Amino acid sequence: MKVLFVIDTLNGSGAERSLVEISQHFKKFTPVFAHLYTGDQLKPNLEDAGIKVYSLNIPGSRNFSKAAKELEKIYEKEKPDIIHSTLFRSDAVTRKLKSNFDIPLISSFVNNSYNELRFQNQPLSMQFKLKMVQLYDTYTSRKVDYFISNSETIKQSKAKSTLVNLDKVKVIYRGRDIDKFANVEQTEDLEGLKKSLGIENKKVLLNVSRLIERKGQLDMVNAMPAILKKFPDTVLLIAGHGVYEEKLNKRAKEVGLENKIKVLGRRPDVPQLLAIADLFVYPSYFEGLPGALIEAMLTEKIIVCSDIPENMECVDENSAIIFKRGDVKDLTEKVLAAMDNEQKFEVLGKNARKIAAEKFDINQIAMEYEKTYDQVIISKAR
Repeated sequence: MKVLFVIDTLNGSGAERSLVEISQHFKKFTPVFAHLYTGDQLKPNLEDAGIKVYSLNIPGSRNFSKAAKELEKIYEKEKPDIIHSTLFRSDAVTRKLKSNFDIPLISSFVNNSYNELRFQNQPLSMQFKLKMVQLYDTYTSRKVDYFISNSETIKQSKAKSTLVNLDKVKVIYRGRDIDKFANVEQTEDLEGLKKSLGIENKKVLLNVSRLIERKGQLDMVNAMPAILKKFPDTVLLIAGHGVYEEKLNKRAKEVGLENKIKVLGRRPDVPQLLAIADLFVYPSYFEGLPGALIEAMLTEKIIVCSDIPENMECVDENSAIIFKRGDVKDLTEKVLAAMDNEQKFEVLGKNARKIAAEKFDINQIAMEYEKTYDQVIISKAR
């Protein structure tokens, strides 16, 4: 049996990385990947695992008709039993393909695409464009046989915003390799990592996320002056890439903390960064399923995170310290409370690890994906 994954790019963001990792744990289905547009950072990961990858590199940011024609060639060559698309542009292209080939088609719900905050924070012209995207998504969703959502929160919000029947949506969480995030401190040169970052003998606050407005890193930057008053030997590490990097660096300079706030860019050593962190801070405004939060859970970190529903599907008051989304004062107080008595809150990290191991084991997640593919194929054949 063969599944063709169609995705916008193979850059290293959450949705892409999750699919790449999950596909490597399949037992029954042979995965094949096709990324439509330029961006292949994760391609070597797949090829090293013996997974075939097609790089279409369609010119322009959309060009759906050309993309559909090129994808049709791959479909006819590979003859997959099912297609699984992820992210809006790939959804649009596979739905065009569906018009010509009645193949079982699954689409992914991976983020809160039409969240009210996305509309509120945009100029009118962008609000109009986003509304047009939503209407197109809603209209073409009728061609999809089934949807996999990465969280219950996203299932409810995305199904409502695109008029998809909830019976056509199954929640399967993103998985992580549990062993990859265990006992890192016993196998890695963590002191060498600290030295390379210039943070020896420092308290380390860590955030891992794309650098975009909704991830809330600016709130963390704004909290740092008050944190440093009480704990002057503290640094904030932000690991990630994105359009917000310049704004974060500018704000750090404005508050005179460019030496205390380090924006690291995209990092391949996230397990090691987690291992050297004292606290993991996750101030996001909305999410899909927060993969970085799950990774922090697996490393037993003391977590301070916003109270958004997507985060609350992963943690609760017994496994994390929760603050009100967008409330810098509350965020500051919760971080200071954790730093005041880390030993008191260590039990939260242990509880978080237990939850993550039970809910997000990548082997179990991969089995759920394959089981769902089987069910959709059988249902379609009736």
